[in-house]
Amino acid sequence: MKLRIALGLMILTVSVGAFVFAVPYHGPISPAHAQGNPVSAREGGDSGGRLAYEQNTIDIVKRYGPSVVAVNVTVKGTRVNPLENVPPQLRPFFKQLIPPDLSQPQQSIERAAGSGFVVDKEGQIITNFHVVRNALDGDSAKLAEGAKVTVRFPGVKEELPVKIVGVDQTYDLALLQVKDKAKMPDDVSPIPLADSDQVQVGGKAVAIGNPFGLQSSVTQGIVSAINRRQEALASGVPIAYIQTDAAINPGNSGGPLLDSDGHVIGINDQILAPNGTFIGVGFAIPSNLIAEHLAQLKGGGFIKKAEMGVSIISLGDYPDAVRQTLNLPDKGVMVERVLKDSPADKAGLQGAQFTVGVGGQQWPAGGDIILKGDGQPIRDAAQLQSLVFSKKAGDVIKLEVLHKGHKKTVKVKLAVLKHKRQESSQQR
Repeated sequence: MKLRIALGLMILTVSVGAFVFAVPYHGPISPAHAQGNPVSAREGGDSGGRLAYEQNTIDIVKRYGPSVVAVNVTVKGTRVNPLENVPPQLRPFFKQLIPPDLSQPQQSIERAAGSGFVVDKEGQIITNFHVVRNALDGDSAKLAEGAKVTVRFPGVKEELPVKIVGVDQTYDLALLQVKDKAKMPDDVSPIPLADSDQVQVGGKAVAIGNPFGLQSSVTQGIVSAINRRQEALASGVPIAYIQTDAAINPGNSGGPLLDSDGHVIGINDQILAPNGTFIGVGFAIPSNLIAEHLAQLKGGGFIKKAEMGVSIISLGDYPDAVRQTLNLPDKGVMVERVLKDSPADKAGLQGAQFTVGVGGQQWPAGGDIILKGDGQPIRDAAQLQSLVFSKKAGDVIKLEVLHKGHKKTVKVKLAVLKHKRQESSQQR
């Protein structure tokens, strides 16, 4: 599979139909050995003649459904034109239907909704960064003036205010804390994190969330693929997603994707929807990535990772014919793009100059090839990404680069890059 990694390059255009899930209205647990008994129909109980597969799903929902919340975000909006999204040729017609007092721009309240789930005994809730980002005051974990974030547990009418503990834009994660824990339902318990490295294609996948504001909706499918690299829409940094055909739609963002034990294998995050609706291709952030960053989220604040400002591709993903034609090494990474004024740009790294077409696919070529980082051979893009993210702003990475057929050393001083917030057509 072709591997694309973006190290701090903001991708302004994304693959057609890739949407995030926050739906707008006018609305430490060990991953490898999580505690908790597996949910299984084999444990007994009255199955009512149902198949074991059915009963397993029912048991999962009964046990962990109460721990999945609706996340509601309200932001004081700007003045908007009610006809803003109406095609110009149709505006005269629609204008006749709008009451006179609404025909002028009005003050609006923008509402968004997503999902989340309780992740620890303190009652903290994990969700997606993109669910709450419009409520944030710039690059911080503080709420903007007039913004409010609440959660609602199943069967509870009251919306409970929450504090945003920490957010990680790079991996689209956010951690929330109910302000008054005494108001949380008694049947709420943390949902254990599974070891996502053990997830296998064909395994059961159960999604619980709030699509289109329909709270506690349950869908079921399988794990369609693993290590499916897609760029996170909030940062452009790729994530090795778990792909599933369990139906997930806008509003499912931040909700759990569960295995047959009822343990979290991922957070539902994106779908491919060329027609605006789910077509059987959804992506979940792996649970091990959540576990890896949970402690940092608990530390609070807006997590900012130092970056280079490049988009790169593993040479190992190139077809043999392309590597032979271009005389490329088997290992290393091709610099595809360089963000203007980024650390990589200032260090003189050069992106691809042309592409080579093979089998209907275009492969970037003519860019610098990174062979080593801090003296260590770079096998692929994922390894370089890990090296960069292990550093902090101001650190210098020494790269061995193949530039126009000649090796040279490049020193890149890492920095925190400013990412523009991306909006999908689902978030208008």
